Amino acid sequence: MKHKKYYILFLLVFFIAGCGFHLRGNFKLPPNLQQLYITSDSPYGPVTVQLKQILGHSGTQVEDQPGPEIITLSVKNQRYNQTTFSQSASAKTTQYTLYFSLDYELQNNKGIALYGPKTVSVQGNYTVNQDAVLTTSTQEDTLRSELQRQAVYQLIEQLNSPAVAKAVKTVPKSTNAATSTVKTTPKSTNEN
Repeated sequence: MKHKKYYILFLLVFFIAGCGFHLRGNFKLPPNLQQLYITSDSPYGPVTVQLKQILGHSGTQVEDQPGPEIITLSVKNQRYNQTTFSQSASAKTTQYTLYFSLDYELQNNKGIALYGPKTVSVQGNYTVNQDAVLTTSTQEDTLRSELQRQAVYQLIEQLNSPAVAKAVKTVPKSTNAATSTVKTTPKSTNEN
């Protein structure tokens, strides 16, 4: 019986790994994104802070300043949109769908787009009960935080895609060795 449990556990792990499932936080960005400068229209907002923390913990060096060989991740236009999902017959309970979106772009040191602009969008539902207005505010705030977190992970997953790796592969990494240019002129041969 004991061996059967291990066998089932082994099969479960094998199938989960085979379908491409990865635990959040287990990723390594392409080599040219191992050093990254992040700019945002909300530099101290929760999305930017989470993005810097998660990338930093994954081994990416998040720089404080842009540099000549550092790719910039520009995160802009963070926005919420809300629509009514359903309403009860008595109009005491209403369900809303909350959408959170942001745009991002990878740029070289001259501000030229290497990848993007792309949009990350996530959504979630919450319920407003007219009899419990205070809990509704907390529920919406919690959903907003969760949507921001989901958007950050979705953005990181996109940065880890083959398309991004291909787009940033062309960014040159220079060496510290000095290079010299030698100007040569062709020799003319005089045949008489």
